[in-house]
Amino acid sequence: MVHSLKKIKSLTKALRGDKVEYARLMKESPEYAAMGAALVGSTAATHWLLAQDNKTFAVFVDAVIGNKTALQLLMKEKQYELAAVSNMLNEDEAAAKWLEKHKLKDYFDFAEAIQYAMDKEVENDLSGYFTLYG
Repeated sequence: MVHSLKKIKSLTKALRGDKVEYARLMKESPEYAAMGAALVGSTAATHWLLAQDNKTFAVFVDAVIGNKTALQLLMKEKQYELAAVSNMLNEDEAAAKWLEKHKLKDYFDFAEAIQYAMDKEVENDLSGYFTLYG
């Protein structure tokens, strides 16, 4: 699965608390909305991703929470940007430098937004919206 940078930017805004952007994702790209909800702990969203056969995003969520096998799968599938984001969130300074070196600021911002959402525990907002469609 090839992911869309435009939708990653949209999800970045949603993870920072933009509910309008999240509602738009729910309508236009529910797989990105589900990934956002799964990143902040919604098991319903993770199950939905798997049921929709969207394993790339489900694997990414697993990699973010530290699953090394999931990280290897992302690398095997050539999802280098998502692998770098997951590594950055797992305190790999080389991943942040790799994103910077390759001028992938949007993915750096995405990682920061994920961390923000995890720190702020926005699960209730995102998964609450997600369950309307899940």
